[in-house]
Amino acid sequence: MINSKYFPTLVSGFAAGVLTTVPVIKSVSCCVLVPAAVAFALYADKRISKNDQPIQMKHALTFGLFTGLFTAFFGTSFDVLITFITRSNDFVSAYPDILKMLSSFTLMPGDEASIKEALNILEQTRDEIVNTGFSLFYAFMMLVNNLIFYPLFGLLGGLIGKALVDRAPVRE
Repeated sequence: MINSKYFPTLVSGFAAGVLTTVPVIKSVSCCVLVPAAVAFALYADKRISKNDQPIQMKHALTFGLFTGLFTAFFGTSFDVLITFITRSNDFVSAYPDILKMLSSFTLMPGDEASIKEALNILEQTRDEIVNTGFSLFYAFMMLVNNLIFYPLFGLLGGLIGKALVDRAPVRE
């Protein structure tokens, strides 16, 4: 068995990363799945260490941060892999609706050239995914998005998980 202080965060982050690619679960991955993964990591850590002491706040927040980071890296990796295999993803299927929505905005900030450039980037990203299955811009933006939201909700999950795990007795 791997004897690492943060192994439960790696396992929980991996599991959450896999689940972020499931279509229905994907929509609640940041606000439900990541905090639940952190709570599970804290519970698993307490069971492994057989510690009866309350979890320290620093420990809970560290677990939340690491679980969120692992979820971001694994989730992005699996999303990019599935996109590469299928040559489609949520962005490609929603692209026509995105164009309709953007064209309905009457007061978009910026000049006409910058708006056209933004639309060209979106179209190029979509074309790259459809033709090759990979877009560096898409992968980078997914990673940045996931690196912002998942660790933040992981910290929240650390607080919630601490409260839940401290309340429940550890069973042998």
